[in-house]
Amino acid sequence: MIGAFLEGCKPNIPTHSLCLDCKRAGIACVMVAGGQPCLGPVTQAGCGVLCPLVGRGCYGCFGPMEAPNAAALRPWLRRSGLDAEAIARFYRTFNAGAAAFRAASDDHD
Repeated sequence: MIGAFLEGCKPNIPTHSLCLDCKRAGIACVMVAGGQPCLGPVTQAGCGVLCPLVGRGCYGCFGPMEAPNAAALRPWLRRSGLDAEAIARFYRTFNAGAAAFRAASDDHD
């Protein structure tokens, strides 16, 4: 991104979720295989799958992807052991102000 800025070009930012990058890197899904909560399905790719590389679920550092389906993720987060309050807190980490994550957390208040 810095290189693009210095060259006066638009940065090449992926528009898919983190899950696709995990699959490309050959990383087993921490949510499906490990039962861990993960925001990867609703998070913008681009971090280099840092959390899944060390066996942890995604915390959503890069913010929500263009059209996240947080409602579809809810049952998976419940199965991983999070109650409604914990799910709301999960969405209120790094990008709590992002409209999609704020709406998803408000659904659990």
